[in-house]
Amino acid sequence: MKKLILLLLTFVCISRIYGQAIILEKNKEFEIDLHNLNHFTDYTENSNYIYAFKVLGKDGVNTLLDCRMVKAVISNANKNPINSNALNSDSVRTARLNSSWTLTPLALLQQSFTITMAPNGDLVKINGVDEILQKAADRWVLNDNITAELKNNGVEFIKAAIEKIFPQLPKQIIGYRSEWTGRYLNFKATAINGSLLYLAIVGKDKEDIAGSGIFNQVTGLFEQLQYKTLLKLFDINGKTESYIDLNYKQKLRYGSGHYLAADTAWINMLVKTNQYFGKAFMNKMDFDSTRAFTYLRAHDTAFANDPYYATAKLDLVQRGAGNNYEVYGKQLRSTPAKFLKGNEVHLYNKFTESMNTSADSAYEVSKYMYQMDAFNGLVQESYSQNFLSLESLDLLQNDDFKKYVAEKKLSDADVKKMLDEMNEKRFVTVTNSAKLLSMLHQDKNPLMQQKINPLYLWVNAKGHENDKVVLSKTASAFMKMKDDEIKNGNGGRYALLFYKQLISSSQKVKAEALLQKTIENLERLSGDSLNKDRYAHKNILAYAWYLKYQVAKPADSVKALQYLSKAAEYSPTGNKEKAYVSNYDRFFLHSKESYRQQFVERLFALGDNEQALKVFADHINSAPTSIDEMQKIYEQHFSNKKFKDFFAANILPSWQAAPSFVLKGIDGKERSLAEFKNHWLVIDFWGTWCPPCRDEMPAINVFNKELKDGKYTGINFLSVACRDNAENVKAYLATNKFDIPAAMANETIEKLYKIAGYPSKILVSPEGKMLALKFGDDWAGTIKKFNDMYPVNN
Repeated sequence: MKKLILLLLTFVCISRIYGQAIILEKNKEFEIDLHNLNHFTDYTENSNYIYAFKVLGKDGVNTLLDCRMVKAVISNANKNPINSNALNSDSVRTARLNSSWTLTPLALLQQSFTITMAPNGDLVKINGVDEILQKAADRWVLNDNITAELKNNGVEFIKAAIEKIFPQLPKQIIGYRSEWTGRYLNFKATAINGSLLYLAIVGKDKEDIAGSGIFNQVTGLFEQLQYKTLLKLFDINGKTESYIDLNYKQKLRYGSGHYLAADTAWINMLVKTNQYFGKAFMNKMDFDSTRAFTYLRAHDTAFANDPYYATAKLDLVQRGAGNNYEVYGKQLRSTPAKFLKGNEVHLYNKFTESMNTSADSAYEVSKYMYQMDAFNGLVQESYSQNFLSLESLDLLQNDDFKKYVAEKKLSDADVKKMLDEMNEKRFVTVTNSAKLLSMLHQDKNPLMQQKINPLYLWVNAKGHENDKVVLSKTASAFMKMKDDEIKNGNGGRYALLFYKQLISSSQKVKAEALLQKTIENLERLSGDSLNKDRYAHKNILAYAWYLKYQVAKPADSVKALQYLSKAAEYSPTGNKEKAYVSNYDRFFLHSKESYRQQFVERLFALGDNEQALKVFADHINSAPTSIDEMQKIYEQHFSNKKFKDFFAANILPSWQAAPSFVLKGIDGKERSLAEFKNHWLVIDFWGTWCPPCRDEMPAINVFNKELKDGKYTGINFLSVACRDNAENVKAYLATNKFDIPAAMANETIEKLYKIAGYPSKILVSPEGKMLALKFGDDWAGTIKKFNDMYPVNN
């Protein structure tokens, strides 16, 4: 009797504490379908997870549940497709993983773990998730940093999901018109239908959360939940700049469904061959080609004709082959173009490889590539060069070639054979290029036509240089060319090339009309802030004005100077305006990067010193490595003045202010811009993942050692590791015995300093003004010269 009374008292006590509770009988099964659709400024996340639960029993007052993620569908649409992710566990072979967080659902898929829930819906304990994640990390041979991320993200991922599935319940029994506050939400029962309560939901602390739900009074479970969060983002002036739109839904189903078993073998291959995630093919910090090729031989049969495996294999072969391109080339030739869809690097290389063998093969690659930015680069930077000249190679006068012949002790017969083979190969390439150009020109796709037509017009005119009908039709086509064709097909370059052909054919009237029309087109395009190629158009425009200058110079010196002024005006004023493709435009057109110096010389010669000095200062900022040459020009014209004074008064004040920052060093200490005040500073933006960064690191280490030894008083150096993690950076520097100060980039510094590529160097003056240097410039020599010009004790 006493025992029965004790049990009743215990029940009464529990009921009093937990008036409303989760009440589920043992072996009860149910599923929760979660759906998140979130819109951010730059991307959209869409995820759908299904969790299956089975009641295992009780642990005191708590409920034990077996839990499995049985389905996962993820898509994350980013402005940059390279950073997008996609996963559907029902068709896992379509997965695209570019972020480590996507490993979490793959590791958890169909894996059983246990959760302990308090009667009021609080998560008491999770058992088994750590073990699942560690086994996945071991199976995939993840590197230490990704393993740590996986384990941390995985536990937090499950915790967040469970806390949404089981909102916190109140102590009192929930009924019609009940109101209560959970972890994040306020609930109000607005209607009732049997055991089901219909709820209105608002945010606990924010009024920007609103939704509804259905609660089962008997089981204590939410059969439906949906709510929306709308967050406003404000600019520095307090005005609404953008919104973050978060949408959440969940739905309960009793019983258990049937789902596809996880394709474990394919998933293991997917992750293991991703070199960003793993260390399966690494020997300390170096790639181990033996391990990679051994793995490939063992899995070639299992994954034959699998598109993802074919691409992953190319990645490994390319890296493992090193300088032996033929190994990679052979694999590339055997890989169908359709398997490489979406992979810019391998499609680019396959196109180039195909030009040596088959125009048909190159055309097939083009059909998978023409929508990519890489296709524009391929056409404008590489493929188009095959039409510059059909003459045989003349390497006998090349000093590097003569040195190679001497080192290899090649006979005259060997040299002749080599040149014959090279010329034969080049002839095949040029022949294939011509055939391919005709195929591309006949392609009916409008975008393909836009990207190819300007090149085709120029090449076709080159082949009919004495045919006035063809030249006239070509001139008319360039005159009528639309903006999309000029932008997509680099019409400005080919219009100016054809202009030169018209001049050489004594078609001066048509040539002048075309030049004027081209200038009008390029001025419009270079002034369009929405045109991503406006700086490339601006650089060609500078040369177009220079061509007008050359025509006017013999007859009208005043007009000629006006045209040269335009050429200087449109010349790039900094690294931002030095478009990469412009290097190739100059190669084709035989133009210069800048006409500012030439204009300055003309102004000095005419005595307009004020205007000359303004252009002069712009030129130094645009090309800081030319400072020695600029100093000589200045001193020639102003022998009674000091260039150092001009530098301090006119150059440094024109720089932009360097944004403040506080970063965490790999030693755990904070590094800020403020600590370098009144000193020159070189900031190097880099990453351990970046080959050019690693290539220059020995020279940077030497430079930094010289600074530590006091060789250059007043100069400091700080490296900022970007898109990396501290452990990687520490390991890389320690392994290579590099002693440089390194801080980790935060989420804003690259945007603040407008870093577009890696490595990037920024020079900061003692007053906190900054100047960006072009990649490849002699940054060390420049900072030393600037320090001499303007020492810190100035």
